[in-house]
Amino acid sequence: MRLALWSSKGVAHLAMHSAAEITELVTEMHGTIKRVPLPLGAGLSDARAAAPFPYRLISGVFRQLARGIGMLPVHADLTYQPPYALPIISALNGVCGDKLARWQSPLALPMSLRDSEGHAIAWGDLTGATPNTKVALYIHGLCMSDREWQAPTKQATDELMRSKGWQTGHLRYNSGRAIWQNGADLANWLEAANAAYPAREIVLIGHSMGGLLMRSAFAYAQEHGQSWPARVSKAAYLATPHLGAPLERAGNRLNTLLGHSPYTAPFMRLGNIRSAAIKDLRYGFISQVEHEQTQDIGSRDHRLQLNPLPDGMAHLLIAGSRNPEAAKNWVGDGLVPLYSALGQHNRAEKTLLAENITRLCFDHVDHLAMLSDVRVWDALTDWWLAP
Repeated sequence: MRLALWSSKGVAHLAMHSAAEITELVTEMHGTIKRVPLPLGAGLSDARAAAPFPYRLISGVFRQLARGIGMLPVHADLTYQPPYALPIISALNGVCGDKLARWQSPLALPMSLRDSEGHAIAWGDLTGATPNTKVALYIHGLCMSDREWQAPTKQATDELMRSKGWQTGHLRYNSGRAIWQNGADLANWLEAANAAYPAREIVLIGHSMGGLLMRSAFAYAQEHGQSWPARVSKAAYLATPHLGAPLERAGNRLNTLLGHSPYTAPFMRLGNIRSAAIKDLRYGFISQVEHEQTQDIGSRDHRLQLNPLPDGMAHLLIAGSRNPEAAKNWVGDGLVPLYSALGQHNRAEKTLLAENITRLCFDHVDHLAMLSDVRVWDALTDWWLAP
């Protein structure tokens, strides 16, 4: 019953904001047609002002209804709900999570630490088990959650590592927020958590966008003089698009084409439904500066160099390809090309380097199957256990 009420609240809240967005799109279209501009050229900046006032009134009513729904005191814990609830909400967060957060939607996932069964835990629950505990933190990718980590191969690795004194936790977060925002939150949380309950050693393991989140947290910690990275001995990046994802670049180009006519420019609002994190994946943006400077540039990457990997720890970059031929083109594992997952650019300043770095490739594995591939976990375990 509680889940039904909470779901109804979340869906109604989202529906009101979505209705407002659609109303504003129609408002721009009406205003554009009323002004009768030439078919080619930039969109009209004052198209909404030229539309009849009732459009803006209706949009405002929808926003107020959404605000009222959001204030209803109904909450639920997804841990104890049907198994389909979390994957659906995680996917929704990945697609438009930045908007859910801005609208203060009940469907926006907060950042939290979870055990292997999805229960919320505290950092002290891991480090307080034994003195000088070693902790491994798994970080999921876009549109996913901690649940996708629970493959038998990964669980076998966890059992082995627990026998060697390691404790494991999983980060759950809103994967649609800008990568730098989640990175800053992760860095600040790790700084506070380790100050209260110091871990003897930390290993970070990220899949896909989770690897970019790790790099963003490292960059934020260095900029703000945080101490927690000194406790990180190893960092593994599984199928992480360090140099970006071609599918997002293609989608951005298609959406940009709509802006060449004032009659199609309002439809760019539909393309911009995709979250800030998806847009960051265009070239693997991990800092606030990169995020802000590239919002209006289009499809080009204007960075002169990448944020480097931190020294003082071992780095493992794992890439996959659906077949050996895919290693030679942009297909890669279906979402991330080989060169991007390996952080290898044809320009040296955009190639990821570190004092201790290992790069591994596996054929006949796609982006999601990597989470359960025996070869990947065997290689990860060997690297993890190496001095």
